[in-house]
Amino acid sequence: MNIETRRQMLINTDPQRRCYNGCHYKPELSWTPWEVLQVNVPESDIKARLAWWRSLNNYAVGERGESARCEFREQT
Repeated sequence: MNIETRRQMLINTDPQRRCYNGCHYKPELSWTPWEVLQVNVPESDIKARLAWWRSLNNYAVGERGESARCEFREQT
């Protein structure tokens, strides 16, 4: 089994690509495609590893803010 992850990216959706001092005129949060984080995880360890990645991400969100939020899933 594999563990996959994705995160949110801030995308400038303004047709004119306006950006003022790092602030986009028309931003949108969009999820990236799923990508493999860990390969060949034993099925007996998958729940524990997912819990570990999620707790690590919760700590990152607590320190850096909601922009650090990621999602994790198991993929066979």
